[in-house]
Amino acid sequence: MKLKKNAFKLSIFFAGLFLTATFLYSCKPKTAPVTQAEKPKPVKKISFKLIEGIAYTEVKRVYDNGLSFGPEGYQLAPDWQITFLLKDSMLIYSPKLKRFVVAPAQIDHGNVVNLAWSWLRVMHMSKDSLVFKVLHVTRIIEDGKPPIFMTLYSNDYIKNVLHKTPLQMIKPSKRDTLFIQSKVKTALANYNKSFAATTPATLTSINANTKVTRKLVEVDEVNNIYPQDEYLSPTFDIVIHNAYNNFNHFMLVVVDEKGKLHFIKSLNYMVDDGEQENHLRAMKGIVDGYLSSYLKITPGTSLGMPHASPIMIKVTGFTN
Repeated sequence: MKLKKNAFKLSIFFAGLFLTATFLYSCKPKTAPVTQAEKPKPVKKISFKLIEGIAYTEVKRVYDNGLSFGPEGYQLAPDWQITFLLKDSMLIYSPKLKRFVVAPAQIDHGNVVNLAWSWLRVMHMSKDSLVFKVLHVTRIIEDGKPPIFMTLYSNDYIKNVLHKTPLQMIKPSKRDTLFIQSKVKTALANYNKSFAATTPATLTSINANTKVTRKLVEVDEVNNIYPQDEYLSPTFDIVIHNAYNNFNHFMLVVVDEKGKLHFIKSLNYMVDDGEQENHLRAMKGIVDGYLSSYLKITPGTSLGMPHASPIMIKVTGFTN
């Protein structure tokens, strides 16, 4: 009798164990079925056949936020005038040569193209308009820089549909104006927040012993160096004769909205630590003394608004 009773208890135990295991298994989350990731659909290779012979003018060049200005004050300038030709070529206007030149127009794959030695992605293409995304590329891979978009309209569309001229089309937007107004206000409160002026500050000598020379950027369109780039780092060579001492300094200076100079820092890197304080004091004295007295200074402007902007000055003094 006792043996039967123990066998009955064991059967109840194993039955309970089985039910518990069944319950736990049923509560276990089911693994999602493994499916092969969908491959992006290939982009159909485009053709310029539809728009051959149509003259286009660039009317807008902006960052992905819709602004033509970057945080440092650089303004994207729309300047392309193009016409697609037969046999993978195009006409493009060269501001340097002041005439149209023939350049390559090749389709790499899908909607990625190389136009006039620039890699672009065609976002939209019609007889009336073109939209390109500028690709900052290494082996056709975007490198993470802020995307830039170019919009071009056909000359016929500008003239006969919009009833405007290209010059009217490229005017800065209201958003650009508000953006620059905000930056001007910020720079006024803190000269360390100054930014490049699209029309740079000018320095003119008003002293017979002082000569000022503005260093100009060498234009190189193949390497994307254009005339408008030189306003990012205006650099001046200044020579002063009959100075109190012989000196040679390279410095960063801010020209404020009223044309006053403010010494910011030395750009001379070969200075002993022990001489650094005297070095900086001497440079500030040259700015506040010689340069402020011997120069006529006009502040830089962006969209017609004067504002604080940085410049670089190499100043050399001679006692004779």
